[in-house]
Amino acid sequence: MKYKYSTTVKNNDVLRESFNELTRSTFGFDFSQWHAKGHWGECYVPHVLLDGEKVISNVSVNLMQFDIGGVKKNYIQLGTVMTDSAYRNQGLNREIMEHILDEYVKKADGIYLFANDEVLSYYPKFGFKPAKEYEYYMQCKEQEKIAPYLIEKVDMTDEKNCLRLYSVIQDYFISPEIPNRNDAMYMNRNLGLYQFWMAFGYDEHIFYLPEVDIYVIAETNKNTLLIHQIFGKQQADMIRLSKSFGEHVDEMVLGFSPVQKELFLVRERKEDDCTLFILGEDLQCIEREKRMFPVLSHA
Repeated sequence: MKYKYSTTVKNNDVLRESFNELTRSTFGFDFSQWHAKGHWGECYVPHVLLDGEKVISNVSVNLMQFDIGGVKKNYIQLGTVMTDSAYRNQGLNREIMEHILDEYVKKADGIYLFANDEVLSYYPKFGFKPAKEYEYYMQCKEQEKIAPYLIEKVDMTDEKNCLRLYSVIQDYFISPEIPNRNDAMYMNRNLGLYQFWMAFGYDEHIFYLPEVDIYVIAETNKNTLLIHQIFGKQQADMIRLSKSFGEHVDEMVLGFSPVQKELFLVRERKEDDCTLFILGEDLQCIEREKRMFPVLSHA
């Protein structure tokens, strides 16, 4: 049977609800609140196959721009890969992948995705290659006369707080000549993805540091401090930051590639059931230069 190919899910109420139903049954969440808040922008484009008005298979294209040490790179991240259980084993996902690669492979500096262990042999059929990522970490030794930052937890149920944070995030979009002093591989032009994570993944882990006017997305796991992201024009003192979330912290791990690499140790990033696949020579810089895609850029 020939199914209809479509990229109009976002602006079609019937198709969007069917897309959300398939997302819920596959992953246990949906994009309804994200859309209702106006955060679903033009950077997230589901490519679906339709049986009538029913979404039966999807691969989403995420239009990504990164500032890598002042150099802008336009990448495509593929995600939300799913097929209705009643329509599997028909090659539907392959059909969508071929459409996407035909459309985007010459338009982007590279295409990448994160795959689970069940499909590690699938993506190489399209030319993707597995690649390593690297994470930066610091052993938090006792430091004399180093005062921690004053940190304030941000209430993300207050719309004013949300708007102020989003404004800080967008500063780098509006003023691209301003270097990012914390993140050496900063995601630009995708406020909607940041808004998704701020609302549904990290809303309880957002802190403001008034002394330096920066926001920190952070959480602790036993004795480990996870710094997922830093937003703001000033450079954070990473040693002070490591002392700002409790004396029990003995290791700080970053969810992004730092500008001040010399302060950190580096190791291969390991994540259960998750492997990075890349397409295009440009993306080989991730492994070669020991970088990682920021945690908040995962779609």
